[in-house]
Order: sequence, then C-alpha cells, then structure tokens
Amino acid sequence: MPFPFDPNIARASTIPARLYVDPVYLELERERIFAHTWQLVGRLDQVRESGMFFTAEIGSDSIVVLRDGDTLRGFHNVCLHRAGPVAHGCGKRQTLQCKYHGWTYTLAGELLHAPEMEGVERFTPQDMRLRSVSISTWGPLVFANLDGNAPPLGDMLEDIPRRVEPFACESMRYVMRKEYELACNWKVYVDNYLEGYHIPVVHPALHKEIDYDAYRVEPYRYSSIQHAPLRPLPAGVTDRRYDPAAADVPEAVYGWVFPNLMLNVYMGQMQTNVVVPVAHDRTVVVFEWYASRPPADPATDPAWARLVEFSDEIQDEDVEICEAVQRNLRSRVYDRGRYSVKREQGVHHFHSLLHEFLT
Repeated sequence: MPFPFDPNIARASTIPARLYVDPVYLELERERIFAHTWQLVGRLDQVRESGMFFTAEIGSDSIVVLRDGDTLRGFHNVCLHRAGPVAHGCGKRQTLQCKYHGWTYTLAGELLHAPEMEGVERFTPQDMRLRSVSISTWGPLVFANLDGNAPPLGDMLEDIPRRVEPFACESMRYVMRKEYELACNWKVYVDNYLEGYHIPVVHPALHKEIDYDAYRVEPYRYSSIQHAPLRPLPAGVTDRRYDPAAADVPEAVYGWVFPNLMLNVYMGQMQTNVVVPVAHDRTVVVFEWYASRPPADPATDPAWARLVEFSDEIQDEDVEICEAVQRNLRSRVYDRGRYSVKREQGVHHFHSLLHEFLT
C-alpha cells in the first residue's frame, strides 16, 4: 500500500484521498503507528498513591497503569488464562484480579493465585506474568508505549518541554475534561491542527487575538511547535478574548507530538487534545485542561467559563470544516493537493512521518 511522497514541500503533493476514506488504512495505522508511539493515557494524580490504578485503550489494546510503591507500572489488561480483564475503570487495590475466573496478580504483575489449577501439567505460575507496557511521565501527564523497543518519551517530546517552560506546565493541576466526536478521519483533524493557514477564514474571532503575520511553525523529528504571539490590546477595545497584559507569557504555543497529541498552552493554562480514531470516518477528540491557578469551581468561575466558551467556539468551527473536508475527500474529482510552502510545513511534516511509518 505504498504511496509516493516528496520530502521537498515546494514539489510535494499531499497524501492520497484514499488514506482518509478507505477503512483498510486505519488497521494499518493502528498496527504500524499507534502500537509503536507514545500515547497520552492518563494523569499522574490518578496514580499518586500505591495501589491506585486506571485503565486505558491504545488502539485495540486495553492497558492498566498503576503505582506499586514508588514505581509506576503498566500492563496489558489481559489475564493469561483466557484473556479476561484484570482491571476495570480506576480505583485502588493491592492486587489485580481477573473478572472472569478470579486469577489474581500482584502489583508487579506476578501470578499470585490461580484457583483450581491442580493437576494441570507443565503449568508454571512463575512464567504467567502479566505482559508489561512501557510507562513514562512529563509534568502531570502519563504516557504509555506498547513497543518495548521504542525510543524514550523525551526523544518524542523533543524541544516542547523547554519551549513551554515559561508557562510552568509541569506544575499545573488538572481542571476538567470534555470530549468531541467528529464525522471525519483522525488525520483530517490533525492536518487542520498543524497549520494556521485556515485561521483568517475559519476562526475570525481567534484571528483577532493572535498576530497571524508572525505565526510560524517549527517542525522537529517527531514533533512540531506553532508559535502565535498575542496581539497587543489597543486602548478602548473591550471585545477581545485574550488580554496579553493579563498573561504571564504573551503568546500561545501549540505543540504537536506524532501521531495524535496536541498541547495548547496560553493564558496560564495547558489544554491537551488526544485525537482517537474510532473508525476510518469517526474520530473522538479528548480535551483536558490544566492550570497554574485552577479555579475553585470551573462551572461558576467567570474567567474560566470565558476561556472554555472560546475554546468551544473554535472547536465547533473546526468540527464543521473537518466534516466538510471528509465528505469532499470522497469526491471523484479530488485525489491529491499541494502545500503552501509558507503556511503548511507542519502538515507536510506530519505526512512525511505517515509515509515513513506506513511504507
């Protein structure tokens, strides 16, 4: 299933429409991309004490993340007897127990108790350990990787932690979560995120807030960073959503980590967006907010409500255009387009990584 790709953006065409509309590519992506990259799966506060755990999904794989004393561990959420789950949801306990036949494992993944297995030949409990998953953290975030040979998380985050250091993201605390479902392929949403080219047309209110002429994209090996300085607030203007004078750092930084993680950092908060493919033409985007100074009650805090309301407005505009693009990708007259050299370096970089991992 290879497709041609030119590393020179000035000559390159975009990836073929079939990658967005043919279901076969999603299975290929789950196996060749999602199973080998770091995925944001939860928060450090969910496993702050020994015995605390949470479950998560990476593609078709269910995992459980837990704290065992001072150690964070991750396992495939699969009992080695007959594939029952050893954990559900989140909670706190000192063992993991399969909800099918009661096989019990320690927090280190060792088989502790297998009921009524007497008389089974060549059965060695010591060999029946839960299969481990790599776990790593950055700030308040917990990541997992199904590939035991994957590079460290830092190699994927690259320059993002340093570039957002002035915002103190690593000490931010969790505030709230929202989910959005879109009728489009996950890559349509990522494409849209990775360029500011559409902002003047699709997001007129956001265009008022940022200095579009100074907007720039910096691609790295597995990530990219978009810089958007906030426009100064002219005297007498009262209809602006962001006041640069009220921000500790007068810009917005949008970090992206291949394949599906966005970190939006501005106005004293960090918003994580995880783009989850549900089907070849259905996507869920999970938004979680963190803040340096969290509101006592997000539902009633007026400043926080304005921030979330503006985020919802931008997201609604993105949903509308992404769903329209997905419909048109099925058109008989469209297959591949061209990139703006000035504005679409981030999209071209994403497509280069898709080509690398898929072919």
